[in-house]
Amino acid sequence: MTDAYAFEAARVSAWSDTSRLISQGGIDELAAHAEENDRSGRLSDRSIDVLREAGYFGLPVPRDFEGQGASVEECCAVQRRIGAADPALAIATSMHLFSVGVVVEHWNRNHDESWMLLEAIASQQRIVSNAFAEPGLAGALTRSNCVARRSGEDWILDGLKVPCSLAERSDLLCLQMMDEQDGEDALMVALLATRSPGIRTERTWNTLGMRATESDSVRFEQCRFSDDLVFHRTEPGSQSDEVFAAGIAWFCVASTASYLGVISAAVDESRVALQKSRITHLDASRSQLPSFQGALGDIMSLVLPMEWSCAGLARQLGEKGTDPRALIPSALALKQQTAQLATTAVAMAAELVGVGSYSANGKVARLLRDAQAARYHPPTRFATRQLLGRWALGLPFGFELDENPVGDH
Repeated sequence: MTDAYAFEAARVSAWSDTSRLISQGGIDELAAHAEENDRSGRLSDRSIDVLREAGYFGLPVPRDFEGQGASVEECCAVQRRIGAADPALAIATSMHLFSVGVVVEHWNRNHDESWMLLEAIASQQRIVSNAFAEPGLAGALTRSNCVARRSGEDWILDGLKVPCSLAERSDLLCLQMMDEQDGEDALMVALLATRSPGIRTERTWNTLGMRATESDSVRFEQCRFSDDLVFHRTEPGSQSDEVFAAGIAWFCVASTASYLGVISAAVDESRVALQKSRITHLDASRSQLPSFQGALGDIMSLVLPMEWSCAGLARQLGEKGTDPRALIPSALALKQQTAQLATTAVAMAAELVGVGSYSANGKVARLLRDAQAARYHPPTRFATRQLLGRWALGLPFGFELDENPVGDH
């Protein structure tokens, strides 16, 4: 078999080599902390330090602003590697990438003072927690139940955000809120210091899987902040805003890449188990038997097209001149298929590992739990399938659940 067919090389052929952005030694160290992170339900400080030492938190920030200048696809390739090492860390940090990606996309289109936010994030390796999720929104990202009111030149905000990954250890919060005066640009996006007066984090995250994402609650109680911290405004519920569309696409490809890493780790566990486990009456390892070979092949036939789809969409998103709104249906479809693939492929791999994957502890059991989280990232399946159906029918659509009839009677 030629090197071109070697499994380790061909399985990642869709992706760029990102060893210059984070070394394999760094990835291996992240993997070494994953089990304890899951057990404790919190990330070790060392997991964050490894990323900080690699300059990870400035990954998508342009080099002109002291960042790594990584493309969207390179960011996703890094997320895939982190996902294989520590799924919870990958999902938590994909929220950071989503937040920073929104600021990058805003700056790319406006070239305003938002560059200072990017430079501060990259030069000081600040962690940005994404605070878009709220109770009662059904996963909508272009609305908010948190209302800000004017007070002189400032704003005062009250509300609750949950779950917010890395909330407690973050330096900044990226959040959307509503201007109480309403209007066409009433949805505001701001970047606030996490330890500002009127902001309180609460440890509320205790889950089956993705236990170490630290996706806690953030309360805003009479939180006063200056208007210059609002870096973007748009119409609530609108699908016409390029920055929001680009941000949603960033999240779709980054989270998909993270779950592809989770699947990759499960496949590796199954390959090792098949090679080690012997069936005595056949005098052969399971890896030698066509039935088990075919079962592993079934997994690969599901996964490989998704690798190329994610990498290709990420590359297109990063191309100059691309209108991200044209990519939204594909990005959301990719994310929805990933939610199904993650649970299915990891379960198929666990079956190949055997009954050991059903133990209370162990890597495969952890991966089985972690994969379930793919179902719950907004926009969830209920909103996504509706959006895609309306889009295919040429009807108006939005990024949120809408139970009203649409179209001509």
